[in-house]
Amino acid sequence: MSSLLDIHKYSKKAFQHLYEKLSNKDFKRSYITKDDPITAVTGILWDITQGDKELKKIIETMDNIDKIKAENSRSRLEKITVTWLKKAYREHFENGYVISRSMYLKFIKIIMKPTSKEGENKLIASGTKLYNKIYSAYKMRQMSVRKTDKLDELKAKYPNLNIETAYRYAIVTGKFNLNADDIEDFEYLVQFLTQNQK
Repeated sequence: MSSLLDIHKYSKKAFQHLYEKLSNKDFKRSYITKDDPITAVTGILWDITQGDKELKKIIETMDNIDKIKAENSRSRLEKITVTWLKKAYREHFENGYVISRSMYLKFIKIIMKPTSKEGENKLIASGTKLYNKIYSAYKMRQMSVRKTDKLDELKAKYPNLNIETAYRYAIVTGKFNLNADDIEDFEYLVQFLTQNQK
């Protein structure tokens, strides 16, 4: 079970979309009044948690802006694919493991256990499509890490640490994004880990 405290840290662009939608005169709710903002906020949160269709669409657009997906909307195969790729990246960064689609396809056949040749062919087709989509997204984010000035400053500050690889893995896990706040949080972690070495 997830809590509101687990909510994704949306970008300013995503929140700008939310603000524009909620402040639009066409967005009407009985609890939205000028005199009682607390009731309005509580009402919005209530409607989101109850699956209000209009708000769900707004949140899904925010997810698209930040390139994330709600956990409960993922299929079992997608969850397996994400987990496999995260572990593959970890092995890649640590031991030079080559991330291989053929190894992934062998893995999902073992896990999913298709009962017929037709089922196996469908699994391979679906798995290949998912792998290509998720791996491409990860790869693009990995490339973006190398072009981030703020991270370059951090690498220069800690030349003896493998900052780039560590942050690339942090990006894959979904714990950090490529924004100034997350890079600052990451730097604090580095400081905590290295303070006894000074």
